[in-house]
Amino acid sequence: MTASGRLSIAAQAPGSYAPPAPALAERVGWLKLLGAFRRNTLEALPRACLDAPAVTIPLPGGGRIVLLATPAGARHVLLSATQDFTRLPAGRRALGPIAGNGLVLADGEAWRHQRKVLAPAFTPRTLPLMLRFVARSADESCRRLAAGLGAPADLRSEMQRVALDIATTSMFSLETGALGTEIRALVSGYLDRLGKPTVADFLLPAGWPTPSSPRRALFRRRWLKVVQAVLAARREQGAAGSARDLFDLLVEAHGEAPGGLLADEVGTLIVAGHETTASTLFWACTLLARDPAVQDALAAEAAGLDLSEEGAAASLAHLRLARSVVQETLRLYPPVYVIPRRAARAGAVEGTEIPAGGIVMIPTWVLHRDPRWWDRPEVFDPHRFLDRPEPDRFAYLPFGAGPRICIGAQLALAEATLVLARLMRDMRLSLADDRPVLPVATTTLRPDHVPRFHLESRTG
Repeated sequence: MTASGRLSIAAQAPGSYAPPAPALAERVGWLKLLGAFRRNTLEALPRACLDAPAVTIPLPGGGRIVLLATPAGARHVLLSATQDFTRLPAGRRALGPIAGNGLVLADGEAWRHQRKVLAPAFTPRTLPLMLRFVARSADESCRRLAAGLGAPADLRSEMQRVALDIATTSMFSLETGALGTEIRALVSGYLDRLGKPTVADFLLPAGWPTPSSPRRALFRRRWLKVVQAVLAARREQGAAGSARDLFDLLVEAHGEAPGGLLADEVGTLIVAGHETTASTLFWACTLLARDPAVQDALAAEAAGLDLSEEGAAASLAHLRLARSVVQETLRLYPPVYVIPRRAARAGAVEGTEIPAGGIVMIPTWVLHRDPRWWDRPEVFDPHRFLDRPEPDRFAYLPFGAGPRICIGAQLALAEATLVLARLMRDMRLSLADDRPVLPVATTTLRPDHVPRFHLESRTG
């Protein structure tokens, strides 16, 4: 440690930092796997996934969980035979209170209709308009951070704030103000605690209450109250003559009636629209704090570019290193760290029989760190996305794949790229102490503690 208390980072070659991560389990039974969903799912992912195309974990009563950690297995489940696999009731139990019947949890014809409604807001032609809001929020974030120089910074909270600002302004033309603090607290608290799937979520039949049901129901009431406040604030602004933002599209499709699908869709998009971006930016900061050389390279890349509201869209294509840092962060810390499905009918995947009702899991975390598909997979090396062949499409699944791939994936990637470039252009960052920041997999990948960062201005 230096006299100022800042962590001193020894000089290191580019692409040599391996971030700490839980070791894969040597042996895993069904109880350990399901129980780990309450603590940290990463602790129970079996090392055998690195060697075998499919790893089977028997369940009581003759059922089984099959882990598929190969691109071929992922392609089969997510694309080739997607109609043969459905979402698990456990996922609906865990996410239902926050997503309701929104796009994330919708199925069948309802999902197809909702996807069609939302699609126009996420086409490439809408990106320049969205990036104006991103640039504005990034500038405000840097101003806040600059005002606090000299004191340890909580970048996790700041990244959550800037990502929520982007989500509400770009999609709903709304400044949340004080309401944003309540939204962030509710979402973060839920995902950290009640959003964790439990053993009961997996074992009890769909529709049966679990020990978490009463508290989730209470959260649901609080969450809908906040979403209704967002809807009321947006309605006060009035509607344009033609659809001008995502809210207008949703009202045209679902009507103005309070509650119901409109509230679920808005709530889902607020959460999904900021959680992925906030998490990615936070993990990128922890990685860059250990690699000053990449920080300097990012600052140099951004230095000659116009990252203002007017210039952001044109500059995005030139932020190649910033984009590759975001892509590498998504590889090491994928927001979708495991993709679970239930077999609707009996079949076989990767030579392994799966009974009807059997659970299939694609452990994205393992796929992204498997030496069969990646060179030095444990190392933070943004250049793997910059000057090397693209990875197999189904070996890299930060946003899922197939028909249900995240509808906002490209927007999320662009957001994180622009915010990261803006931050690195203005600041140098380092961790305030040498305690490792470990990922904990619950609903998303969360840090095991909230670290503090030291920030320095690059402009003096």
